[in-house]
Amino acid sequence: MSEKTFEQSYVEHMEMISKALENLAKRISTVEGVMAKLPEPGANMIKYKPEGYEDYLNMRELLDDLYVRLNMLEERIKVLEP
Repeated sequence: MSEKTFEQSYVEHMEMISKALENLAKRISTVEGVMAKLPEPGANMIKYKPEGYEDYLNMRELLDDLYVRLNMLEERIKVLEP
């Protein structure tokens, strides 16, 4: 290999590496943008709208509501039992 061909080959390889790094930077930017739109981990990740409700409830609100209803039913049962 002559000096000129080695230099040309080196320049071509550096250009390919540069383009690959630019492509990776764009992809990382896209992934970061999508990740920023995701809700924070926790109760807000899952929303559910029970029948008869106007708003969606997160998991904490839904479980709190279910426990309130269960407690009300248990109190009613206690009143009905002799």
